[in-house]
Amino acid sequence: MHRILVISLFLFLPYVTHAQFEYFNSEAFWRKFVLHKQGEKFTYNAADTVILVASNRVMDTSTFRFLPELRDGKTVHYFLVYSDQGQWHVQPVDGLREGVQCLKGNNRDWVVYTEGMGKFFTSDVERGMHLSAQYGVNVLLLDYPSITTQRKRLGNYYFAKQNAAIAHKDFIYVLDTLKELRLQWQLGTGSVNLFFHSMGNIMMRQIVKNDKLGQINDAVWVDNLILNAPCVPARGHKKWVDKISFAKRTYIHYNPKDFTLGGAYLLSKRHQLGMKVRKSISDKATYINFNSLVDKGHSNFLNLKGRNKIPDAAYNHYNILFHGKGLPLEDTTLYQPSAYKNIGFDILPSESKDVVNHH
Repeated sequence: MHRILVISLFLFLPYVTHAQFEYFNSEAFWRKFVLHKQGEKFTYNAADTVILVASNRVMDTSTFRFLPELRDGKTVHYFLVYSDQGQWHVQPVDGLREGVQCLKGNNRDWVVYTEGMGKFFTSDVERGMHLSAQYGVNVLLLDYPSITTQRKRLGNYYFAKQNAAIAHKDFIYVLDTLKELRLQWQLGTGSVNLFFHSMGNIMMRQIVKNDKLGQINDAVWVDNLILNAPCVPARGHKKWVDKISFAKRTYIHYNPKDFTLGGAYLLSKRHQLGMKVRKSISDKATYINFNSLVDKGHSNFLNLKGRNKIPDAAYNHYNILFHGKGLPLEDTTLYQPSAYKNIGFDILPSESKDVVNHH
């Protein structure tokens, strides 16, 4: 009975409520997005929020939902998305290089951002825009279908999981091109950081387990690799994490009381890396335990309308990582050796006078 109750709560609460489901896929919200034609001239102001999107969704311009809930399977579509007068303009660009050329002049740090379950194109872009605005970074959003109107909550769990697993076939080429651009100094002078959240980590795991890692692993071109609340099996993670050499630093964020990942455990019967970390652990990663800071929280890096404000300590933590720096783990007012099986460090709920506001 307890298991049924927890699963029911898991399916109802963590990813997207029915109201959110309808809101982000409503005609009214989609009309906020203006799709431009390929090659159309565009301008935006320096103060505008602008992100680059690589999407493996199929294009369907016969409806206002022009990037629906289906994987293309043949190509990746690239867009610049920028805000202007209350609308988000979606400008197709001819590949990653062209998109980067439009952004690199600001010399900001880069965050390659992959979300988890429950995102339409609209809600995925909203998250990417918030991340760019709140942290003052260039965002390359890797967008894939992770929710569908054709299934109910349990069906959407498996739909998202399957699409995250297959997405590596599309996005490994995006990461390979990004690597070449970084090595050619085509990304400006900022750092490059990869951020995978929740089910988004399935993509990184699949890249390694399907022998695709070699394409991006022959040089150190990433400053921070951040595996955030990974919704992937904890068992055996050392083997695939140890193979990663393209990043200067790798961080794994976990929370032993993560409510969302507790539901994933009940459905999969596998302990999740973002919750119940299992030894042996990887010597190539630094583990950060968020429990003392966020209790049962799962997603703690963005301030979103209708949700509780994230703790200052969480913001500062992610701000350091998104700007390509290493964590000050020696500062005992911010981090202490973890009380959970002595795995990594606890991030502490301390107020900081150094909160940076990028709004």
